[in-house]
Amino acid sequence: MRGYPLAYSSGTNGQQEGEVLIVDQLQDLHNFPGTLDGKVVLVNGSYRPNRSLEGEVTRRLSVTDRLAITANPDPNDVQVGYHGRRSTTDVFDYREKRKKERQEILQFAANQGVIALVEASSAPYGVLHADGNTLLPSFDKVGDFKPLPSFVISNESFGRITRLVDMGLPVRLSLQSKVTYFEEPKFNVNLIAEIRGRDHSLGTEVITVGAHLDSWHAGTGAVDNASNCAVLVEAFRVLQVLNVQPKRTIRLMLWGGEEQVFAGSRRYVEDNIGSFTTGLAQPGNHDHSVYLNLDNGAGKVRGLYLMGNREIEPYLKAYLAPFPESNTLTIQYANQTDHELFDYHNVPAFQFIQDPLDYIPLVHHTDLDLYEYVPEKDQVYNAQLVAYLLIQLANEQEAMPRKRYNHPVASRTGNSRFFLPGYAGSERVYLTGSFNNWAMFSTPMYRVNGGWETYLDLDAGKHYYKFIVDENWTSEPTVPADELERDGKGHGGLSVIHVAREK
Repeated sequence: MRGYPLAYSSGTNGQQEGEVLIVDQLQDLHNFPGTLDGKVVLVNGSYRPNRSLEGEVTRRLSVTDRLAITANPDPNDVQVGYHGRRSTTDVFDYREKRKKERQEILQFAANQGVIALVEASSAPYGVLHADGNTLLPSFDKVGDFKPLPSFVISNESFGRITRLVDMGLPVRLSLQSKVTYFEEPKFNVNLIAEIRGRDHSLGTEVITVGAHLDSWHAGTGAVDNASNCAVLVEAFRVLQVLNVQPKRTIRLMLWGGEEQVFAGSRRYVEDNIGSFTTGLAQPGNHDHSVYLNLDNGAGKVRGLYLMGNREIEPYLKAYLAPFPESNTLTIQYANQTDHELFDYHNVPAFQFIQDPLDYIPLVHHTDLDLYEYVPEKDQVYNAQLVAYLLIQLANEQEAMPRKRYNHPVASRTGNSRFFLPGYAGSERVYLTGSFNNWAMFSTPMYRVNGGWETYLDLDAGKHYYKFIVDENWTSEPTVPADELERDGKGHGGLSVIHVAREK
């Protein structure tokens, strides 16, 4: 049987053996008070029996793929990569809430004498997917709660055990883990290097590029994300060999703690760019011209996610012209890595599109995250592209355009008022529309008597809009359903506002 300890869980204090008990959810343990002593608990709520993978296991983006990605008119339609439909601050809030909820039931299990918890790997072919997204959140701070021993076993072994139990056969598991906690904050740091800008007026502005140093523990982290750290270091080496004298400063950021909900980049952003509590900008916000992020596996770079920033497309298209296999630019939003924190504070921030290869089905956060799955030629190519792109951005005379309606703090001034009546019990409401490229969480509204409100300065013409209420797309309730419109780009149930031209 293949298994691996989950991060942050305690050791077993020697070899332990116990009878298997299967529950759907951790909270179900409350149904077995006084009967859990000496049990090994399998939690099968997230278990799905794997089957043979069909089609291509490893994949490169074809010309047809790249054309479709470029042509995608809906920035929330995922053609490639990841786009979790939630705001950045919601991630922080959810993490703390989940830690608190899990600590209660994990402590109950330990007090009741449970020997260990076991979850099923989501990966096929015996591959162990071992991260903190199922049983255990990241109890990653000094002094945090230490959960009882917890393991992931192969999907196939988990399924076999559940079938034996379903047949009424007793199953016992023997397990052992030895754990040492290295609670040394000095080892979890951001590594920063830079080439200083030489221009008197532009030298204080910064072009930043980043990847993350940390990884999950079942593999070596070669793909996620050591490969991309190496690419960026090599890009900087090339710039140094060429004795580049950029107008703007070029800064390399190798983040610590990305897997712990962006711990390293969050600290940097809060210190230098803006607060996630108040939404207020730091003085250095506008000195950060662009942030580029490389964290989609070890595949060849194919382009960039524009994050709804259409105005920057002509610049990037020109810069990438010497790389015809890597000039895919999509309006699509992408998140779940460090660039989204910069984007939240309206710093132009972009994630590279990369060939998927076998990253998601087999390598991502698994024990196959190893050197063997890092294609050397792709890394050399990516380093050359990144070095060239950094030079172009650093020497651009014009400032990179920012999104007009990307405000961490709700706007209270403008020529157009938006009001959503009701929803007094909602936590967050956002405005989304054709004017902000359908960004779901970039244009917040503020609570007023009777509803939610914001003001924006819109250009003259016709604009479509809708609301996001606690992450749910919501039409304006005062408009009859048969009067709501569609924009022909995948959005329906829309209201319309007309802004007159100034005389």
